[in-house]
Amino acid sequence: MSSRNDDEMMSSDYKLVQKLPYDLTRPVAEMAAFFDILPHSDGAALLTVAADADSCVAVWQAADGTRTVSRPFTVLQDVRGEWVRCTKLAVLDVLARVSGREAALPWGILTGVRPGKLAHKLLDGGLNGAALPQYLQRHYLLPAKQAQLLTEICLLQRRLLPAAEKQFGIYIGIPFCPTRCSYCSFPSGIVPREEELQQKFLNFIEQDILAVVQLISMYKLNATAVYIGGGTPTSLSETAFARLIGLAARHLLLPGVREFTVEAGRPDCFSVEKLKVMEAYGVNRISVNPQTLHDKTLQAIGRSHTVRDFYQAYELVRHSSIKTVNTDLIIGLPGETAADVRASLDGIRALAPDNLTVHTLTLKKSAPLFGAQLSSLTAEEAEALVAYGGETAAAMGMLPYYLYRQHYMLGNLANIGYAASGSASLYNIQMMEERHTVLGIGPASATKVPQADGHHLKKLNMPKDIGTYTGNLPQLAHKRSLLFADEEE
Repeated sequence: MSSRNDDEMMSSDYKLVQKLPYDLTRPVAEMAAFFDILPHSDGAALLTVAADADSCVAVWQAADGTRTVSRPFTVLQDVRGEWVRCTKLAVLDVLARVSGREAALPWGILTGVRPGKLAHKLLDGGLNGAALPQYLQRHYLLPAKQAQLLTEICLLQRRLLPAAEKQFGIYIGIPFCPTRCSYCSFPSGIVPREEELQQKFLNFIEQDILAVVQLISMYKLNATAVYIGGGTPTSLSETAFARLIGLAARHLLLPGVREFTVEAGRPDCFSVEKLKVMEAYGVNRISVNPQTLHDKTLQAIGRSHTVRDFYQAYELVRHSSIKTVNTDLIIGLPGETAADVRASLDGIRALAPDNLTVHTLTLKKSAPLFGAQLSSLTAEEAEALVAYGGETAAAMGMLPYYLYRQHYMLGNLANIGYAASGSASLYNIQMMEERHTVLGIGPASATKVPQADGHHLKKLNMPKDIGTYTGNLPQLAHKRSLLFADEEE
């Protein structure tokens, strides 16, 4: 083993050699990225990951031929997930030895979008909830706080929505917004002004809804939640919006449905008339999302409303019959300081919504500002603000109930949803943890059907492009129905 533990041995790229039962190119790359090195077919250094009896080891060979070997990591079970775990640990170990520094791992070796899926899998396998935090720390390098948070969320989810209950959620995607936010990567377009175009689009949504009604009847599915999102559904005209809510209510509000949610996140397309429609058709959850309580930021990100508009929309909902109100904030928006974010969180606390979701800025490749150095926050400041968001939620009597992560996320942190007692969104749990069936309607929606083993899915993503969706709807609906073909009636 080499004794030269300094950055001089590191290369900006490496060539990967695998001697493993599975192709683990991506997990290796994810760990190497923590040390700012990338895979390359002509890399100056050689990184070998190999099986050694019942263990996994990694070897780094520098350009000068110097070799550094990781500790062996025992594979507890001969399955892909366990090889992924041990490979990640071996790569981290060898690169730490070579560089002389430890990687910053806010979520340990968990790099996926849904860390809760692992926690649920471990609990399903018989691991005691009290032992889960320590297990996650030891085997996945999660910091103690994150391990405890993930455990608490998963245990709460299992009480709110047991996997054994064959309940499912319905999602209707409306891919329109009044304007495009500069940080946004959702597959949304500017809503067409012509009423005729909106109504033509809803003709296809109606066809899609009726196809889903047939599926529900055929397989005797038990609907729990209906969620209309996007995009911004309220960007439709008054007439088109009323038609949309009416279609959903008439066809999908089955006897078992406990929540009917509408994403009304943009105050610039909110109105008293649309609120009355939602009340009339039984909507009982609504999101009104400022993202920030600073007008300068709203202008910078391309929103065509003010903070005052948000307050007015929020008050309208609070005085309506709609019981549960959610608000979202984003940490890391362009130009915002830590003090700005704290002020927004304090402002939301004064309003006392039922739900609060604290997002960390994520710029995907489809976002207009992808690649730009926008946030003035350091990773450490962002982490402290996520913690402050948790403190703010706790002060309002809320508990964290769902969590997900994204690539290109500031500080490699997480988005966390908090809810007051009795107000957690069942749909959010269904969608994020993928332990219950979700039926997707509309462009960019996803239908997910968990399999009997509890850990695999059958899935169909509707096309993001509206023309592709509308031009192929009968075929797409048929493909969706095939996901249920081997389900018991």
